[in-house]
Amino acid sequence: MKIPRQTFLASGTAAAVALALPCGASAADLIPFNITVTHYPEQDYALPIIVAQQNGFMGKQGIDVKSITGSSGGGTTVRNVAQGGLTVGQVATPAAIKAILAGEDLKIIGGGVVAAGTISWSVKKNSPIKTIHDLVGKTVGFTQPGSASESLLALSLRAANIDPSTVKTRAAGGIGENYALLMSGDLDVGFTVDPLLTQKSNEMRVVFYAREYVPHFMQSVWVADSGTLHDKSTAIAGFLRGWTYGADYVASHVPQSARMFAKATSADESVVLTTLQHEQPAQYFGKGDLNREALATAVEGMRIGKLLGPDKVDISKLIDQSALASTMRTSLPTMM
Repeated sequence: MKIPRQTFLASGTAAAVALALPCGASAADLIPFNITVTHYPEQDYALPIIVAQQNGFMGKQGIDVKSITGSSGGGTTVRNVAQGGLTVGQVATPAAIKAILAGEDLKIIGGGVVAAGTISWSVKKNSPIKTIHDLVGKTVGFTQPGSASESLLALSLRAANIDPSTVKTRAAGGIGENYALLMSGDLDVGFTVDPLLTQKSNEMRVVFYAREYVPHFMQSVWVADSGTLHDKSTAIAGFLRGWTYGADYVASHVPQSARMFAKATSADESVVLTTLQHEQPAQYFGKGDLNREALATAVEGMRIGKLLGPDKVDISKLIDQSALASTMRTSLPTMM
């Protein structure tokens, strides 16, 4: 496997990583895709894409993933798609829904990550905070407004019979920013996730994992603008098939997948492997379909977190499953 060349954008924290084609692939015959994936390269949301690109799964679908642009999550990733000229993006489900309802010309075209994985909230080792019930009156971080972390925090609090309004929540930026603010004392409880949990286990203690309270959650979805979806429908369908093959490979080849991701992002392979083992890839990465229960939970989390009002949402305005294989299309209610 050829180790891909990496480049980083000068603005903000976004990283655009160029991916190499597997040996023998002809770039001239493939359709170039520049995409955005939330929290890349710090998190592994893009892992099935990297695996699909390096193993030639994307090439067999006529696709060459040229680069992956990362962000700190939430609305930032949505803007990368809506304003950055990128073909498709994997974004937090709440951010996608919020943007579409606000008038962005986007459609949810498939599912990404379908479980909370290692998303958690942590404190310093010596903190008196022991359980989720101790969060009342405390300052608790999440990433960006409209992020999966914001919704999962609200859902977890409600599941624990805690009124979210009794907790001082704060949009604290990315994972690294949450950690820095926790260590400085500006947050009582910080949003955490592997690999940071593994890397900083001597400094932090997990208070709760979101999966303890929210077992099904459509954490991320693939989106495209309507024009791109119309003009490149066949190519996007091929890209989503590539994602499916990549997700299948990750589920059955965890050590090999960890090695590929580590090489693509210059991450520590042992930490990536530990993260994957904690996430349980077969349950974590969806195949591209929109899990009905996980999607409904994401919508409910937005209501609890005051990102949506009490009125039902017209699903037809949010979702276009035309790029998914017919066997992957889910029967969804008209309103949620």
